[in-house]
Amino acid sequence: MFIGTFEHNMDSKNRVFVPAKFREELGDSFYYKLYASKECPSIQLYSKEEFRRRFEEPARSSLSQAESKILYGKIYMGVDEANVDNQGRISVGSVIARKAGLEKCCIFVGFGSYVELMSPDSYDKYLDRMCESNSEDEAAIAAEEAAYRRLRGEGKLLGLEGEEG
Repeated sequence: MFIGTFEHNMDSKNRVFVPAKFREELGDSFYYKLYASKECPSIQLYSKEEFRRRFEEPARSSLSQAESKILYGKIYMGVDEANVDNQGRISVGSVIARKAGLEKCCIFVGFGSYVELMSPDSYDKYLDRMCESNSEDEAAIAAEEAAYRRLRGEGKLLGLEGEEG
């Protein structure tokens, strides 16, 4: 399982050191895929086994030629194979690195079954989105708790507290 967050620098040849903790599970050769997002672009790193599990089955579904082309584009556009060199680095294609917003500083984040490689800007935006989502969840939970407390308070007013039924 991929967990943890690590920061490493990308050199002028688009090589970046992959944390040893992630290399162990990814292997010496794995796939990386551009996650094209306007707000938080990144590169997703998958072991070959995980990539096949996630993407080969959907690609085999029975779709029209036009639907297949769209699906294959979403799956395979921006995918490449990474080979770890003897210094623990991979080379990221220049187009994919640019589209992901990677320049010098790169942040590796474990997402359970895969790893994301992000720019500091994408990482910060992702965290902001998570905080907003958590705030919405917290507000919903607080509203539910308040409603429950009101119901319990109404029970007290009706003399129902402590009654067994």
